[in-house]
Amino acid sequence: MPIYDVKGHCEAVAAFGGSPSQSLLNGCLNMEQSAYNRLKPVWDTLPTAMQNHCDQVATFGGGGSYSLLSGCVDQEISAAKANENFRFKR
Repeated sequence: MPIYDVKGHCEAVAAFGGSPSQSLLNGCLNMEQSAYNRLKPVWDTLPTAMQNHCDQVATFGGGGSYSLLSGCVDQEISAAKANENFRFKR
């Protein structure tokens, strides 16, 4: 499981566009913790290529976000299932 600076990420989000918002900071920290808790038990079962791709997505621009990581993993799993069931129609 990648290690991200959650506090630093959330502080940057909370301060974006002006003075820091404690409400945004709190919401961000809670979202990051929830995403981490969802991913931690399944991370080692994911394909390495998916782990690497989603880690790159989650760290784009620096820092890192477990919410972005979780979203990427969810989308990759969903897309893989859709691709398995795809049948070209003629």
